[in-house]
Order: sequence, then C-alpha cells, then structure tokens
Amino acid sequence: MKIKFLGTAASESVPNPFCRCEHCQMARSVGGKEIRTHSSAIIDDVMLIDLSPTFTLQLLMQQMDATSIESLLFTHTHADHFNAGELYSRMEGFSHTANHPLHIFGNDKAISGCISLLPGYTSERFAFHCLVPFVTVQHQGYNITPLLANHAKWEHCYVYHIEKEGRSLFYGHDSGWFPELTWQWLSGKQLDLIVLECTYGFNGNSRSDNHMSFETIFDAQQRLIDMGCINQDTQLALSHISHTSNLSHSAMEEFCTPKNIRVAYDGYTMTSQ
Repeated sequence: MKIKFLGTAASESVPNPFCRCEHCQMARSVGGKEIRTHSSAIIDDVMLIDLSPTFTLQLLMQQMDATSIESLLFTHTHADHFNAGELYSRMEGFSHTANHPLHIFGNDKAISGCISLLPGYTSERFAFHCLVPFVTVQHQGYNITPLLANHAKWEHCYVYHIEKEGRSLFYGHDSGWFPELTWQWLSGKQLDLIVLECTYGFNGNSRSDNHMSFETIFDAQQRLIDMGCINQDTQLALSHISHTSNLSHSAMEEFCTPKNIRVAYDGYTMTSQ
C-alpha cells in the first residue's frame, strides 16, 4: 500500500496568503518543502482522501491528472477538505475521457452536498455511498472503515482505517485526541502506515481537542504502541501543518526523527514494506 501526500497544510496553507509572520516570510523565501498546500492524499494512485481547494495545482505540481482516481473519501465538509465544486469538471460535457464512475464516500452532509452541486449527474460518472461510523464497507479490494474524529461539533467527522491484502493504513486527521470509541476499535489492529496531523505545534496540551499538538501526537503514538498497533516496521507521518507552529520543516524533523516520526511534505510518498 502506498500513500502520496498531495498537500500537507492546514486550512490557511503555508505561507498563508494573508500573513507576513516570520514563518510565512521564511516559507516564501526558502520555498521547497516549506511550501504547503491544503491537506489531501491519494492511496495507490486510485483512492483520493479529501478534495482540496488547490487540487488542480497539486496535480500539476506532481505531474498527475485525476483520470485514474476511482474513489474519493471525504473526512468532513470544512472548506479546506470539501472542494466538491471541482467535481463538476467530471460531469458529462466537461470531461471527455471519464470512462468509469467515481465512487464517493462520506458522511450524510458530504454526500448530500456533492449531490446538490452536481445536478443531473449520471451513474456513469458518479456513485455515492453514505458511511456509518465503525461500519466497514468493501470496495475494489479495500476494506474502508470510518472512525469518529474529535473535530467539528455539528458533524460526524471521520478518520479512516483502510486495509487491502493484509496491509493497513490509519488516516487520522482532522482530529484532536481521538474519541474513546475510536481508540477501542483500533486496539490490537496492526497498522502499517499511520498519518496524524500537527496543526497546533507545541501548546502544552497532550489531550487537545479539534486538532493535534506535538504533545497529543507523542501521547497518541505511545497509546498505539501500548495497544499493539505499532511495530518496528510501522511508518508514522505528520501532515495538516500550520504556520502558527512557527517551525520549519527541518526543525520539526529534529523533534520527530528521534521518535521515529516522519514529517510529510507536498509530494512525499510513504509505502508499506
């Protein structure tokens, strides 16, 4: 199983276009890994997680197009993850080469939102699947389980456990410290690839709500170890990174590398062994 990070920023991107803080000015000057677009990732080149406002730019930067993507998982409907209007470009009369339906998975708000933006869609172009927390669905050889995130108050936001051919990925953002039901579901499940988020940087709170701090990440990693989810081959990477942490990519690596945690950047690819 492979995951490629199309974007690794929090909602404001890095640099924030409306900000001239020290970190944003550094990112503009240095470029490279310091430039982060809105968080989104693709699994095995066929399963997209979230559709960001910078989706078209992300594909261009990675010399990709979206024609091979056959499924899309939404974590929730905040604007930096739910750019569903982009899907109109896949409608008949707009895309001339779409030859399979795009299967879209998400909560009821995401699914109804997509349908409202795609009037007159056909089953040849789109198929919709409304997910229920902790209920596994099978699709194209993948077992997809939506787990509850600790994020927005008025929406069931999801983190995902995705398994195929004995390999598994846990995609864990947007979320603060996970709800206990999610921890219980994960207990004892071996994870090959883990993605956590790092929106808050260091804030002294290891049980942060809504998003994660470094303290939350380190405690979450330890709990996953204690639950038997992580072994010596497990790879854990951070994404959804904000300029508010005021940490460069290399500075984040200094904190994370000793803990066997990787810091993702736009274009970074992680593959299970």
